[in-house]
Amino acid sequence: MQIRKLLFAPLLAAACGAAAAQDYPSRSIEVIVPYSAGGSVDVMARAFTRELADILSTQIVVNNRDGAGGTIGVAAVASARPDGYTALFSPSSPLTQAPFLMGRVPYRPESIVPICQIFENPFVIAVRKESPIGSLKDLLDEARRRPGQLSYGHAGPGSVPHLATANLAKSTGVSFNEIAFRGDAQVIPQVLGGHLDFGALGVSSVVGKDLRILAVYGDKRLPGLPDVPAITEFGVKHAVIARNGLYVNEGVPQAARDKLQQACHAATEKPGFQTAARQLYQQVNYLDGATFAAKLAGDNETNRALIQSLGLLKTGN
Repeated sequence: MQIRKLLFAPLLAAACGAAAAQDYPSRSIEVIVPYSAGGSVDVMARAFTRELADILSTQIVVNNRDGAGGTIGVAAVASARPDGYTALFSPSSPLTQAPFLMGRVPYRPESIVPICQIFENPFVIAVRKESPIGSLKDLLDEARRRPGQLSYGHAGPGSVPHLATANLAKSTGVSFNEIAFRGDAQVIPQVLGGHLDFGALGVSSVVGKDLRILAVYGDKRLPGLPDVPAITEFGVKHAVIARNGLYVNEGVPQAARDKLQQACHAATEKPGFQTAARQLYQQVNYLDGATFAAKLAGDNETNRALIQSLGLLKTGN
């Protein structure tokens, strides 16, 4: 009798696990946002999870676990029970940049599994409207005339706008005088006051300000700014993009992942979410889990090489 129990125990456990995955979700889901409340990522997360909760017919609780460049929140998901009831809504930077910039992060990046890409958070190059620099071509021409003298502000070493501008400089053979700040709110007054020649900024921070946008750091133009060219239109092969998506940890059953992916796709097409994205000038761009994972793998390689070329690479993870 005891032998029979031992033989059938694994089969029973597998059957119970499969049944649980089939019934998923049967209770509320926690979605961790690894950045503070009120920012563009948080606002988008709340707009998205409202739609997701309706599609899955369950309650979704958004929990902000910010700090350490997003790595604290990611670590919480990596160590969560692998049942699909804890998910991550985040930019890709804690996975494709932080490990190279910090040297050690409190999780294995490969233990975080992408469910879907939801949107891309565009960054732009902006100058004050009185600036004689009227286009990205003007900016690059001026940088060639005055190597290392054109000043710009970004949100900190290793941030997406910093890496994107470093990539632009490297790709076009120019150099800039970079100045690091703690966020867009500090950069914008310096650009408006003429103390910086340009800023590398989040588009939602720029719209409505007395600034002229020269280019979008992305591989396509934004629907809300159709006259502003994408950086790849100037021969830059790789655009450093802030990809935002939904993730779970690696132990979550495939059936639960599949259900989340289907719901994710449906949520991105809901009018409420589309409206929220337009208001923040975010670019909705759904990708399924496999396609998203391939994009992240490419970003991982490119970012590592770029971070190393800037002398910011740390090892130890």
